[in-house]
Order: sequence, then structure tokens, then C-alpha cells
Amino acid sequence: MTPDDLAETVRGIVGQLIADGELDVVIPAVVTVERPRFFDHGDYATPIALRLARSARRPPREVAEAVAGRLRQERAVAGVDVAGSGFLNIRLAGGAVGEIARTIVRTGGDYGRGSAADGRAALATAIPASATLASARRAAVADASAMLLDAVRHPQPPDRCDEAMVGAPVSLTRGGEPVEAPVQVGAFLTIGELVDAVSADAARYWLVRVPLNRALTLDLDLLARQTNDNPAFQVRYAHARICALLRNAGELGLSLDVEDAEVSALTHPREGDLLLALGELPRVVQTAAGRRAPYRVARYLEEVAGTYHRFHDACRVLPQGDEQAGARNGARLLLADATRIVLANGLRLLGVSAPTRM
Repeated sequence: MTPDDLAETVRGIVGQLIADGELDVVIPAVVTVERPRFFDHGDYATPIALRLARSARRPPREVAEAVAGRLRQERAVAGVDVAGSGFLNIRLAGGAVGEIARTIVRTGGDYGRGSAADGRAALATAIPASATLASARRAAVADASAMLLDAVRHPQPPDRCDEAMVGAPVSLTRGGEPVEAPVQVGAFLTIGELVDAVSADAARYWLVRVPLNRALTLDLDLLARQTNDNPAFQVRYAHARICALLRNAGELGLSLDVEDAEVSALTHPREGDLLLALGELPRVVQTAAGRRAPYRVARYLEEVAGTYHRFHDACRVLPQGDEQAGARNGARLLLADATRIVLANGLRLLGVSAPTRM
């Protein structure tokens, strides 16, 4: 059950309560479902009771208890607690959390796109090699914002690189030491020079990963580094690492079984962490598009990559030696592929490629 699925379930329950005469409100068009700040508060939380209480002319906790009572009857829900003045903290059943992976793999390249999207992915616009770093940054942010808007089907301006955007300055360092252009040899004055040194993908990723109204410092040594302290490498390497895993699975004769994978076998804490992180992509895209803030997608992808690496280190996906593949191997393979899809879809929205080998 994805956050969107849970939101629709809560919305349906409100409709039931209205039909049964237990609530006198208008069914909300949107129900907010989010991950709680503290992991011991459940998998998801919703303030729906606080939102409905005034129009229902009833205390928020009373409304919350009515919704919670119906939610507890859902097979996908393991438990519901009413907290504070009326927040609902919801714990999903293990199999319901695992279904997030199946939903993502079924949806494929459209996962994260709005329901109104027509399935045609917008393409990244080329940035002129002669552009200064500041103007290239504005262009990259405008371009990624346009792709995000297209993904959720918001109207977008005809000019993808909005020249009205004003950004904070871009500065260069090497090994933490300032690079004073144009005096120092090796200083980069244009995006073309930076791309030649660190690759187009690394340059574009770094140009969009910091809010446009904040100063951006590009450390040339870090951008070129192929280690996990370079966020651009970390995210793209996670995708390549999963592609290698899937190739290895094929060599062992294991195939991805989307419909019959036993996702209820995904019970390890690191599996749960990864599943919940993957479920957030649609919300992140919606928020990033609405605020013209592609950096939110970049930071989210970094979270997913880190969460995947922790899962990979703690949970062996493929059988070893003479070990026979079991239900857990199949479920973990599905989870790995779901992660690959989330990373690829997110990177595409930033105009960055998702490599299959690194």
C-alpha cells in the first residue's frame, strides 16, 4: 500500500462515515498522508481529523477515533493510534508495505508521475557550452522544473529556461580552497569547461541539488570523485549497482516474478526502511513541481541511495554457493528492481542519466 493508496483509503472511510450519518462534512478532495517524524510512531500519519473537526462541529479526537475504528478493519492496516489532539499514526501490515515494491515495478517508468500525465516524458534541454556557471545553473533548474511540471501535468511556460529566474552566486573550490577565476590556471569560466572536466551528468546534478536562492559552491575535486561522498556519484552508482545485481541474478537463472513474489517475506528493518522511502517519490515530485524546487528530488534520491546501500549490506539478495533460491530472494530482487526504477525516474526528471555500468 503506497501513501497514495492509504490516502484514498482514508478518504473512502470518511465517505463511509458520512453515508452512515456519523460525520456531517464534505469529503476532502485531498487527504494528507506523510511519514511521521519518529519511526516508533508508525509507518504513516495523517491529520485528517484535525482538518474535519471544525466543519463536523466535533472535537478532533472524536473524529479521529471514528476514522481509526474503520481503518483498523482494513486488512492492510496492522494498527492505528490516536495521538495528541487528533493525529492518526498508522502501522501497515507487513505484506501491505511490501506491496509498494510490486506497485512500483508494475508502474515502471510512470511511477512518480501524476495520474493526469500522458506518459510522454519531457526531454532535458541542452545548455549552451558557452554559458556561465550562474546562467547554466538557472537554466538547469528551470529545465528540471519544467520536467517536474510536465510529470504532474501542471501548465508550464513556453520557455523552459526562464530568464527571469535569479540565482545566488556560484563559486569554485578545489580541495576546499577557493579558485579565483580567471587568474588561476584551471579555473572554469563556462559550463562547457566544467563538463569537460567532470562529465555533463555530474555538472547538471550539482547545479540543481542546492536551492537556487542559496549560494552554490562547486568543489572540483569532489565533483570528479567516484566515491559515495560525492552525491551525484552515490545516486548514479546505486542505480548501476542494482543493474549489476539484476544481471548476476539472470546468470544464476533467477528471473523477476512481479505478480507472484512473496512480498510478505520483506520483514527485515532495512527492507522496511527502503520500502517506505520508495513510496515517497510521487509526493516528492508533486511538492518539487509545485515549488519549482528540483533540489528536493535530488536530496530525496540521495536518501534512497543511502537507504539502498544499507539494505544491500544487511540483506543478501542472491543465494550463494549451493543454496537454493527461496521466496525471500525473489522478494528482495523485486525490491531491488523497484529501487532501480525510483532512481532512474528521479534522475530522468533532473535531466541526468542513470548508468547501467560504472
